[in-house]
Amino acid sequence: MNTGQSLFSIGALLILSLTVLKMNNFILANDSVMQDSKLAILGISLATSLIEEASKKSFDANTVENEVAACSLLTNYPLGRGTGEIEDSSITFNDFDDYDGYEYHYDYLPSAEYDLKCSVYYVSPTNPEVKVGYRTWHKKMDITVSSESMRDTVKMSTVYSYWHFR
Repeated sequence: MNTGQSLFSIGALLILSLTVLKMNNFILANDSVMQDSKLAILGISLATSLIEEASKKSFDANTVENEVAACSLLTNYPLGRGTGEIEDSSITFNDFDDYDGYEYHYDYLPSAEYDLKCSVYYVSPTNPEVKVGYRTWHKKMDITVSSESMRDTVKMSTVYSYWHFR
């Protein structure tokens, strides 16, 4: 083999090495994105489960057994747990606003641990993005899901409104 053929072989190996390195980077980047997506989907599932659990409860402590006809009869601020409701146990909650200030640490998966934080507040009937300091027929729950394993924080919200058939 002469010098020209040797240089040609070295160049071909260099191009092959760069191609393999680039493909390896591409595969690693895809794995990272896929792992982040899986963790985010699990976080969304946890938040959705909490929303569904809270939505099965009564709108307010005063509507657990009876209906109310005026907003003034609803629970005033501060919202949150009442007597007999255990801080760390949502099983004891009987109404939607008991979840205000609720924090839950989920560590049942080997892949990640999640921290869920809830806040519940009254919102304007005309604009559910606006928190109000008075009682309305609408409460909003914000859930924040974070994990050291995820790059981003998952935030979900739902509005729960009071209605009663006569």
